Amino acid sequence: MTSRKNTLLHYASMAACVLSAKTLAAQAVYTDLDPDVVVEMDPEILNIDMNGDGVLDFAFMNEIYTIFTFDSEPQSYRERIWAGPKNPDNAVAGSVRLYGSAESNYYYTYFPFALPNGFLINELLTFQNAGYQRMAFATSNGTHHLLEGGNWYPEINDHYLGVRFLDTLGCNHYGWIRCDVMEEGRVLVVKDYAYETKCDTPILAGDTIGDTTVIVDIETPIIDHFLIWSSGFTIHILTDKMDQPAYCAVVNSTGQLVHEGMIDQIHSEINLNHPSTGIYFVKLVDRNGIVIIRKIALK
Repeated sequence: MTSRKNTLLHYASMAACVLSAKTLAAQAVYTDLDPDVVVEMDPEILNIDMNGDGVLDFAFMNEIYTIFTFDSEPQSYRERIWAGPKNPDNAVAGSVRLYGSAESNYYYTYFPFALPNGFLINELLTFQNAGYQRMAFATSNGTHHLLEGGNWYPEINDHYLGVRFLDTLGCNHYGWIRCDVMEEGRVLVVKDYAYETKCDTPILAGDTIGDTTVIVDIETPIIDHFLIWSSGFTIHILTDKMDQPAYCAVVNSTGQLVHEGMIDQIHSEINLNHPSTGIYFVKLVDRNGIVIIRKIALK
């Protein structure tokens, strides 16, 4: 018969093993920028070293400039908040769009996602390693905007950039950087950031503890896993829970169906045919019959 003393020693030994295993498991390293860094001047640049190894990983820049005509009269004003990696081994989660034509040449423009708190940042997201990615931008002629956009435009508070960076040992880390964009895309505030220490391990936006590979909240409503927004006349649907196709329908304010189909991608773009400005409703239905309805404005 095992004595109570031996049982307690055995239990203590087991507990020590569990604690050691937890210590060795993945964890987040969190950095609070106190005070918050405000990037509002032109050309003002903020560099971030995610893991403090002396290698700069990401940069932000606020750029405001004027385009003049030949008679030295201001033609337009451009305001842009940029984000991007400091080297091509790092990347920012976001979308990409192709502009131009065969006659005028094609070019790509990159738009970092504005992720909500708790959004899973992992290999399923689309990451871009371009050095200049537009969080928010606007071009005006002095009286009104001629062109505007970006997933952070015009004003978004307490949302997150999803980032991935390579350390000096060749380990890929996922992380987040919390930001505000204010004053119609003119001012950027960077508040804090964190990354997962374990290689190729996901992290939740806003998480300061880490080891999200073992955190599965099955009670979280499906609606919390979808981010739906519009950019021009394109509807974006971003999710961290695409384990099955979902039915998608878009109707206008009069109830007319303007799009329907299935989506099965982490990031889906819906380009409406012959759209008009106004209010639209996006309806998603998964295999279990769970329905999500979001109201968006196309303008």
